[in-house]
Amino acid sequence: MVQAVENSLLDPAHLKGIEDYSLLARVVVDGAMPGIHRSLRQGRGNEFFQYRPYEQGEDMKVVDWKVFAKRDELVAKTFQEDTNFTVYLVIDASASMGYQGKRASCSKLRYANMLAACFAYLAQRQGDRFGLFAYSDQIQQWIRPQSGSGHLNRLLASLGTLEAKGENDHEQAWERLSSGLPGRSMVVFLSDFLEAEDTLSERLRFSLSARYECLCLQILDPDEEDLPDAEAIRFAEMEGEREISSAPPAIRGKYQEDMNAFMENLKAKLASVSAEFESLRTDRELGYALRRFLGMRNRKA
Repeated sequence: MVQAVENSLLDPAHLKGIEDYSLLARVVVDGAMPGIHRSLRQGRGNEFFQYRPYEQGEDMKVVDWKVFAKRDELVAKTFQEDTNFTVYLVIDASASMGYQGKRASCSKLRYANMLAACFAYLAQRQGDRFGLFAYSDQIQQWIRPQSGSGHLNRLLASLGTLEAKGENDHEQAWERLSSGLPGRSMVVFLSDFLEAEDTLSERLRFSLSARYECLCLQILDPDEEDLPDAEAIRFAEMEGEREISSAPPAIRGKYQEDMNAFMENLKAKLASVSAEFESLRTDRELGYALRRFLGMRNRKA
């Protein structure tokens, strides 16, 4: 029963009704993944985190004596640790990210935003600095990395302003961002990666450095993996003006063959610059991506 509740809280169909990204991140991380807190770093930083029971033998300086005076109970304060580490969230907000097929409960951009909100929340709990860079053919949001709960609230509010529009201009956007990446950083790139395998790998060469980690999360609608279930359909290019009519059953085999070849080429290009890659579908729960993010983050701890 507990597992069923956790899975439902991680399901995009459940989360689609939560417009407030701050609330959504807390629901997912605190409600659906309580065990994840064992991996979060706690230290003696500047920002109060929570109380915990005092353990015998600890330095008495950690005791909150005001609580002891009121409740006759020894509790210790914990603070978020400043790790001097940066998490940079990069979102492709081009028009193709607005696609939502009938089998999905949200668009690709909404799914990317939900993940980004949870990643930012986890980064804040880790005591990391974190920032946001979202673009299409122009930069929609560029929030430089900082730490703290106030910065988290500003970043999460900005996610709600993103729109899936325009063509992607990966080259110009990444040229501007990568030239100013701070040292000891983890870059998380959320995109559908369509028509980008020949340009992006060169822009992600920073991940060859030992100072950086790069996690590329491909967000796809189920229709993009195996085509919609329809006898005939008109396909319209979301980042152009081309249209074509076809029967999905007649072209599904060739489409899937081409899609598999595209995916293998994309994986190889990203692997050549030491960028890690995962493909996610918008009808899948968020848990795997969150565990993958935290696993990579803790490698840099």
